[in-house]
Amino acid sequence: GGQHGKRRAEALREHPRGVRRLLEIALADRFRQARKQLPVAPKTGLLYAAIESHSPRHDGLKDADRLRNDLVEGAFDALACDGLGDIRDPEAFVRKREAIVKELFPQAMERLRQADAILTLVGELRGKLESPLMGWARGNLDDMHAQLASLTPPGFLRDVPGEVLREYPRYLKALLLRGERALRDPVRDQARMLELKPFGDALAEAANRDDPEWQALRWDLEELRVSMFAQELGARGGVSPKKLAARLAQLRDQ
Repeated sequence: GGQHGKRRAEALREHPRGVRRLLEIALADRFRQARKQLPVAPKTGLLYAAIESHSPRHDGLKDADRLRNDLVEGAFDALACDGLGDIRDPEAFVRKREAIVKELFPQAMERLRQADAILTLVGELRGKLESPLMGWARGNLDDMHAQLASLTPPGFLRDVPGEVLREYPRYLKALLLRGERALRDPVRDQARMLELKPFGDALAEAANRDDPEWQALRWDLEELRVSMFAQELGARGGVSPKKLAARLAQLRDQ
């Protein structure tokens, strides 16, 4: 009874992983081709490499290749994330493979366009936050650095879902605006920062923070930052500290 059910659940979990692995093997040449063909501007590659240098991944890739690699892998993830569990015969596998072949390069190009916009803003933010001429209060500055780092860890262009990457320019512009305002009124910035701190802390401490509910909370926290620090950019989803606190309490009870 119980043992069999457990084994079956395990097999159902493993099956999509196995199919995914087979797709990766079957598409290796396509991956290579897509990586080669992406028109990556040198500046974009350098900005991505700078992120990497803060906490390197040891995967033997050259800086310029890493961006290409992450864009193609991110595209593959987006195309392969659904329906792998239903692939039970060679015909279904071939259909899925063909669908991915058709979409892989356009999807990687879409990610490259996102990457260009995002990395340009990251470069601008870095320049501002690292400028010795700016008279920021240390705590505010550390908090802004921490937010930038949490949005853009090494590999983020591979790992962050496409629909969230679409919102990144808004999140980064909100951080730029926050920086300008924090210089004028550091006390007000600090007050907002302290109001948001419990959410960031809870996310950092959550053992299961990769679960969908925690991830949803994570992006809602970015929306809340937009609404608190840069309201004119328009926050989505009607988030408020009160609503987020209620969701957090619920997640902790689970």
